[in-house]
Amino acid sequence: MGRLGSNAFRQDFCVVILGFQNPYHLNFNITILRLSFTEVCGHEIILDSSLSPVANHLPGVIEATALVAWLRNQIRLSIVLLTSREQTKAFISSRKLAVIGFFEDLHEGTVEFFYELVKDFPEVPFGVTEKRDIWTRYGITIDTMVVFQQGAIVHFEECEEDGHHLSDLSKIVKFFTMDLVIEYNIETVDQIYDMHIRNHILLFISKNSTEFGALVKVFESVALKFKNKLIFLIVNTDEVDNIRVLEYFQITSWDIPGVRILNLTKNMRYRMPAEEITFKNMKKFCENFLDGLAKQQLPSENIPKDWDTKPVKVLVGKNFKEVVFSHKRNAFVMFYAPWSYECKSLLPVLEELGKKYQYHESVTIAKIDITANDIHQMFLEKYPFFKFFPAKSDLVVPYNGEYTLDAFIEFVEEEIKSQMESEEWSFEEEESDEQEDLSVQDWGKIKEEL
Repeated sequence: MGRLGSNAFRQDFCVVILGFQNPYHLNFNITILRLSFTEVCGHEIILDSSLSPVANHLPGVIEATALVAWLRNQIRLSIVLLTSREQTKAFISSRKLAVIGFFEDLHEGTVEFFYELVKDFPEVPFGVTEKRDIWTRYGITIDTMVVFQQGAIVHFEECEEDGHHLSDLSKIVKFFTMDLVIEYNIETVDQIYDMHIRNHILLFISKNSTEFGALVKVFESVALKFKNKLIFLIVNTDEVDNIRVLEYFQITSWDIPGVRILNLTKNMRYRMPAEEITFKNMKKFCENFLDGLAKQQLPSENIPKDWDTKPVKVLVGKNFKEVVFSHKRNAFVMFYAPWSYECKSLLPVLEELGKKYQYHESVTIAKIDITANDIHQMFLEKYPFFKFFPAKSDLVVPYNGEYTLDAFIEFVEEEIKSQMESEEWSFEEEESDEQEDLSVQDWGKIKEEL
């Protein structure tokens, strides 16, 4: 291990130099040195003479800047210099993943960012070339970094003379070194959000469920088809640390297992419009999203102009509370998903119920698409479901009966009757209170007269 001059000593600083037979170890060590370079720049570093081959090249006392320069040179030696088409083809085809930098100048300029990048990925084989005939073979015209997987080009990234561009290059390489399907957790969250692909598809599932293995295989199959277009994430719903993620996507126990897509750039969420998680349904969901056809999960759809002109009123996030908690009318509401077969089969029944109460003085029949409107989680259950919102009350009465017209009518009538009885009881209580108050007042007058 190297020693620093006493006036530069810090307890948390060390420079570790191992043998250089494995260039990957070298890159790792350089990272450690670079992070602490500002602490040692200009100070003397004394190398142990037993450190071969470093001691042979840099014997005795040297300046820290000289050591850093020497180490940086070792980084460049770890990169394969590609000088012919045949060598380049062999380099690419013999590796699952390979990154090649095409640069006009291999000594300075934009190539410096490429050299900085290499040290952070010791497990990735890097190559570099300045040969124009190799550039032409891969359609390169300006300084570019190209990522190859299984012998095929999967990403082009033009390099600019901009310090911020280094982080972009790092995100790209990091993405291609990660697994096809990633589990979302505390350890991976920073890597996930640091990737250059901003579209994420998430499978919410319990690791303890019997269908976990089968659904993950389906998820992986879809991931293969949309590789480099979407990041595929698994969210274990049993994990306490994932509660905030479940809340953000409004995932309830009824939604598990479930699939969502998130566009991080615009913070837009999408819910898979299907009840079953199959390869066909997920594939169609991904295709629709990438083609701009997927329906976004919004806080609220726009209020339709004719929302209250038909027997069944149409509710959205923007008018939901105003209608169901109006304290003026009772509301019987169907919460549904438009793609659900059961929901679609019940809509005509709800329409008949709406016609019966269309001109009722105190009852509103309504419906809301819970897949397109964010409402409070306390209302969410397995769709379809129905709830009764009594007038002049903040109570919510769940409906647990049969899904038939007669059963709906019976339930609504019972709730109306119950509310009328409750109002009569409240009125009698108020009268009784007034009489008691009057008796007290009378007794006070009698006492005064006495």
